[in-house]
Amino acid sequence: MSFVLVISLMVLISTREIVCSLNPIPSIDSKVYEQTLFELHRQLCPVDKYHNLFVYHLTNDVPGEAVLPPFMIDSLYTKTITTYFALYGSYYNFYYSCNIFVIDSLEDLEILSPFDSSIKVILFYPKWIQSEQNVSYVQELNKGYQVVYGPDYTLEIYRWNIFSNQRTTIDPHNITIPDEMRDLYGYQITMYYMDYISLVMTFEKYFLEQVASRINATAIVTDDFSKAIDIMPVVTIQNMIYSWIIPAFGTTFTAIVVPRAKPKPIVSILFDPFDLYVWITYLVLVLTMAISISLFGKLLGRRRFMEIVLELIMMCLAGPSRAYGGTFENRIITLFCLMGIVLVSSYQSLVISFMSFVRYGPEINTLEEIYERCLFLDNEFSKFYNFSTHSYGNYPRLNLVCNIVTGRDNELQTFLMGTILIEDRHAYAKEDYLHFVLENLRIAKKKFYEYPFCLSVNPHLRELFVFYIQAVVESGIYEYYYNNKTRPSMQFEQMKFIDQLVNIEDLLLLWIAYIGGMLLSILCFVMESIVHKENKGHLTQR
Repeated sequence: MSFVLVISLMVLISTREIVCSLNPIPSIDSKVYEQTLFELHRQLCPVDKYHNLFVYHLTNDVPGEAVLPPFMIDSLYTKTITTYFALYGSYYNFYYSCNIFVIDSLEDLEILSPFDSSIKVILFYPKWIQSEQNVSYVQELNKGYQVVYGPDYTLEIYRWNIFSNQRTTIDPHNITIPDEMRDLYGYQITMYYMDYISLVMTFEKYFLEQVASRINATAIVTDDFSKAIDIMPVVTIQNMIYSWIIPAFGTTFTAIVVPRAKPKPIVSILFDPFDLYVWITYLVLVLTMAISISLFGKLLGRRRFMEIVLELIMMCLAGPSRAYGGTFENRIITLFCLMGIVLVSSYQSLVISFMSFVRYGPEINTLEEIYERCLFLDNEFSKFYNFSTHSYGNYPRLNLVCNIVTGRDNELQTFLMGTILIEDRHAYAKEDYLHFVLENLRIAKKKFYEYPFCLSVNPHLRELFVFYIQAVVESGIYEYYYNNKTRPSMQFEQMKFIDQLVNIEDLLLLWIAYIGGMLLSILCFVMESIVHKENKGHLTQR
């Protein structure tokens, strides 16, 4: 009896398996999902802006499988279809690509947390996820565009607008993507900007106010980093690696503040027309001729060596002052005088031109000059560039001290930002400091890490600010704004020679040379008189 029951049970089990295996696989009209999802993707992610497409296929559901073929065969986009989110979950994919998530379980919602509410994201999931017991999970789905499929081939498309805090329904049979950036419903766009920069570089605040006025938003500029920030300037080159950086207007650079070259004494005009090598060559020529004339000269050869040297110099300045003769002397001095005509005429013209402005020492501009002539405070920045340093508290002369600063656009605006940091109760402390800086310091031509001024913008506002920044750059509004804005007229100008009086101090070197020469001549005259008198006394005694 038990054997018969076992046989009957085995027959029933095998019969049930055969019946189940013969049931047909439910057919799904994939065109309903394909056309809707494909059209939504085409409007949301135009190929000229979002060429990359990432499809995260995290479902085993039949409708989820049905939507893959049209994306796989589409040749307009660069596609990546994956079932492993962590491998491709990068900032580049979040901000520069269109992302489609095909999910069918609550566990898949956990991977959506990195995505902001307005990133180009399309969610494709079944209707049952929106049931009442999943309310907390559904609230997390307020990201991107939601394509919800249900039984009987029904489709619904939702979009949560974070600016109006309302959910929008889109007709799946007539898909039209609304432009949410036209009206932000009073949304507060907050820009982080440090006070000492915003007081000088006012265009960023002006730009934010103009953009906000056109999209029904509120512009807020703050230096409190603890608040929710939508826009923030990039001030270091290290942050340029991030994907959300937008090149904007103006430039930012690391500058070297160096001391200005001091005016040379007026006496330097006598030496500046020729460089050191020309003067050395001329001196060697005079000495060579003096030696030759002293050895082989007929008339000048009888003179003392120093007298011959002075005579040759006199020939260049005003012609010969002593008689000379002989074949050798005539030929060599004639050639020397011919060369002196060219040499002295060029020298005189250069002296006249140099007297039209005050001569200054060489400026510090190149990297080699910075390494050779600058001393920096011993800190991490100077060590990074391997500059020569001085210890804290041991300050060298003003003409040797250099500083590393972060600059904006030009020298004046960079110094103005540094002036804002001066804390002094005196009314004209900042103006006096700025005058002192412009008069004694300047920015070397060699700059480090010069790059366009950039803004870090939250993803949901990125496209909006890319459009307006490009419009500002192409129209030249940024340059026009500062060119027509009242600024302190504190530009440094070098004084010309004709603008200053020549005093005794300017000619001090000449006076010293003149007085020294007179004393030396008197001393020589006295010595010669004493020697001549003694010689005459010896002759009388004899």
